[in-house]
Amino acid sequence: MNTPKADDAGTENAVAQSRPAESGPAESGAEITLHSRYIKDMSFENTGAPAAVDKDGLHLDISVGIDVRRRGELYEVVLSITATALQESEILFIAEVSYAGLFEMPGIEAAACERFAFQDAPRIMFPFVDRIIADVTRDGGYPPLNLTPPDWTALYPKKRAEV
Repeated sequence: MNTPKADDAGTENAVAQSRPAESGPAESGAEITLHSRYIKDMSFENTGAPAAVDKDGLHLDISVGIDVRRRGELYEVVLSITATALQESEILFIAEVSYAGLFEMPGIEAAACERFAFQDAPRIMFPFVDRIIADVTRDGGYPPLNLTPPDWTALYPKKRAEV
């Protein structure tokens, strides 16, 4: 869906080619460009350290949020994931990451832009957030927390209902 290409400054941009109309942003073959991606906010609270992790008594609570803002000609899509690990009733850690991407979607109708922003953009950014959370939990003294990607297509109607 996206392929890296180097621009004049030598940075990588990802270009997402549109797919068929039922799942892609446009049927006209328009390109969507990911200009940059970055950590917008990050926190790791390691309240349970040092603690031995009892896998049987461990409970993980994972929440996912998506926020989209217009920034001139670009769309800033922010994927926020919070992972809370509990053992018994004690919090071991809370990892929070808000990861943003700046997407350009020229010539694409508003409904298709919204669909892309809430389904495809998080799918593109998720592996980066997953790696950040795995690294920070490992660096916090726990086994790396590797997340399972959510079903972005199923989350989209729920997000639309909230608005």
